[in-house]
Amino acid sequence: MEFLCSKCSACCRNIIDLGLPHNGDGICLNLNKKTNECLIYETRPDICKVDRMFEKHFKSKMTKKEFFIKNTEACHQLIDREKLDNSYKIDIKEYN
Repeated sequence: MEFLCSKCSACCRNIIDLGLPHNGDGICLNLNKKTNECLIYETRPDICKVDRMFEKHFKSKMTKKEFFIKNTEACHQLIDREKLDNSYKIDIKEYN
């Protein structure tokens, strides 16, 4: 099972409390705002890797499926906050 990402970049636009570099606007300095792509994708920090965060911090607390669903629900909230098109929302049922 893998985490399903629509590449909307809503998470990359809301990093104020994550200790990642930004200009005070909450948008990661490593986000290419034109393409919504991470400029350091291959070397991005663990906080940006859903699978890695599960293994390091949540594996003993919940299943990977539960973790992915919770993260997807958080994605939906960020998509709404950013007023992005609902087509970016991954259907939770895809994890079944």
